[in-house]
Amino acid sequence: MRCISPLLFLTFLVVFLSNQITNNLKYSFPPLTELILDSGKDLSTLLFGMRRLGADMAWISVLQYYGAAEAEEKEGTEFGSGNYPSLKKLTLRTVRLDPSLHYATLYGAGALAFNLNRPEEAIEILQEGISRHPQYWKFQLYLGAILYKQKGKFDSMIHLLEDAIKYPDCPTLIKSILANIYKENGNTLRSLQIWIEVYEGKDESYREKSSQQIEELKKKLKINI
Repeated sequence: MRCISPLLFLTFLVVFLSNQITNNLKYSFPPLTELILDSGKDLSTLLFGMRRLGADMAWISVLQYYGAAEAEEKEGTEFGSGNYPSLKKLTLRTVRLDPSLHYATLYGAGALAFNLNRPEEAIEILQEGISRHPQYWKFQLYLGAILYKQKGKFDSMIHLLEDAIKYPDCPTLIKSILANIYKENGNTLRSLQIWIEVYEGKDESYREKSSQQIEELKKKLKINI
């Protein structure tokens, strides 16, 4: 009688358990064949029914990757404006492990479209999010802003981004992008207002950056407060 190899058995077990878990969860998870797995780490979380934990770990990897300056970035360039070739892949790895992480989709798409000038990749991420959660209209909002940017309709793009930053789950990244757009376009006061909102928010990773921007913009406006 031929023995089943441990690897084959493990693969079968992962697929079986993943399907069983998926059938009992609220959100529709992509099949195992569509996942972007990071060696054995993701397989381990799937095997033990901890798919959300695996997604959280993947999301931390995205933040660490995009939060670190690249070697080729020059002094004075905007934060997060390097190349980051793996950002799309890492974002999709996260949201395919757990598509309910809408924040990750918005963050990844926003960074790719507005900071890295790779709108096509951002659109792919958003379209995948829309296909799984068509009722989550904020994907459509971000998609519209990106399409307006591609067409050079900046007033319409800014209007949509203004709508986006009104919501608590809007990534701080998007707020900083909009503040920078206003700064570049000469609307110093509105840029200052947004940076103050960022500074007063809960995202500690932007505290120093927002403080620097606030001081710079106050000097431009000759505000001594």
